[in-house]
Amino acid sequence: MKNQQPDTSRRSLLKAVTLGSAAGAAIAATGSAVAATPTQATKAKQHGYQETDHVKAYYQSLRG
Repeated sequence: MKNQQPDTSRRSLLKAVTLGSAAGAAIAATGSAVAATPTQATKAKQHGYQETDHVKAYYQSLRG
């Protein structure tokens, strides 16, 4: 009986598919975070207390 060597090309393919799908998921997750960054940056430029309409509505709900 001959000693069979493991099929390294098949293992390489499976490793590449696994790493590729993990990398694709990581890129997709960071892509949405990068797209959201400019809106967060504009909000960060506002300093101090901002009494907006939703804050006023919240205060009104506490009174009534």
